Amino acid sequence: MDALQALLGAKPATEITAQVKIKRLGTEFTIKALTGEDIDKIRDQATYPTKNGKKTELKVNEEEVARLLIVKAVVSPDFADSSLLKHFEASDAGECVQKALLAGEVAALQNEILMLSGFDDEEEIEEAKN
Repeated sequence: MDALQALLGAKPATEITAQVKIKRLGTEFTIKALTGEDIDKIRDQATYPTKNGKKTELKVNEEEVARLLIVKAVVSPDFADSSLLKHFEASDAGECVQKALLAGEVAALQNEILMLSGFDDEEEIEEAKN
């Protein structure tokens, strides 16, 4: 099969899903693949100007990138669900992710999301994070 036929027969990125086991909770989360555009938007949303002497530089908040990736890619559970927000006293889905999950769970979900989105090795994942 040539590349054109392979692309024509491929599922759209938004239809690619997987299950990720969260051991502590004894359940699985459903995640979906993200497009390059999704990841670019997330990185832009987590980028802020910072002063460095007289210069202003743009700095990416990597913790926020991880939370936003999870909010965008986790299909189930929905971190914007009103009962979850209330339970964790969170103002939005990103804060809910931060309060509901352990740091290692956030990192594991982020890695699984990036792998499902086509970043196949550790080097590519680190590059996507940065």
